[in-house]
Amino acid sequence: MKVLVLFSGGKDSQACLLWALNEYGVNNIEAVFCDTGWENPVTYEHIVNTCKKWNVKLVILKSKKYDGMIDLAEKKKRFPSTKARFCTEELKSKPAIDYVLEHKENVIVIEGIRRNESNSRSKMQAECTYFKYYFEPIGKDKKGKDKYHTYRKKDVIKWCKDWNADKIRPIFNWDATQTINYIKAAGDIPNPLYYMGFNRVGCFPCIMSRQGGIKLIIENHPEQWQALKDAELKVGSTFFPPLYIPRRFQTGRTRNGIFIPTAEDVERYIKAKNNTIDMFDQETPSCMSAYNLCE
Repeated sequence: MKVLVLFSGGKDSQACLLWALNEYGVNNIEAVFCDTGWENPVTYEHIVNTCKKWNVKLVILKSKKYDGMIDLAEKKKRFPSTKARFCTEELKSKPAIDYVLEHKENVIVIEGIRRNESNSRSKMQAECTYFKYYFEPIGKDKKGKDKYHTYRKKDVIKWCKDWNADKIRPIFNWDATQTINYIKAAGDIPNPLYYMGFNRVGCFPCIMSRQGGIKLIIENHPEQWQALKDAELKVGSTFFPPLYIPRRFQTGRTRNGIFIPTAEDVERYIKAKNNTIDMFDQETPSCMSAYNLCE
């Protein structure tokens, strides 16, 4: 049975990869990385180095329809948002589904999700079938009817008649500290971006990024911050949602005339905000990492 570990380069998926190595052995495992084309170079390097260290086969998947995040945003004429996370659907979920369907055998899919990350994730299960929501409703639509996953539904139903795909979330009940400690106890090193102060190391930046993470990108990764500014001009839309920063700093507008912040606005606000804080803050923290990795 093939074991597919969804490996993003973050701490949760790395812990799952190490867990799978202990549980199933290296010869049965593949690390599956869905490349959005919007990661930090450090993450790409970390993924390759981790797989080389443990001699794990690395499979890199990309969308067959979109050439990464910017192409996706261009064709959608907007960036993803917290309420419309089509980036995950198009650049990660669909390529992974395509890959599972290529296997003519039973598979196990390992996923690094923890229940305490969000309310929606707390309602998930530690174990289920990978194609669960093709057969069980995921929720209700606006008319109150059951909703199901529909991408390649006929192919999924046909595949499931002959084979099975189980999904396991081995760190579902862990917290972030347990996850980091597990990686270190195994003799491995978490993504170096965590040591630089980032608490989210997927897309760079991610639509879920907080201002602290954006500040670190502005200060330490100017080339990627400039890439975001260029992308906004290319897409003709802004990356950040309304109210991400105070209204008086926002100069962008939607087609409906609603003010929204551009990347330039966010940079100006964060620099002004932190310049004010620095006037009163004379202490330098001993460790930038959110997980005390420097201690």
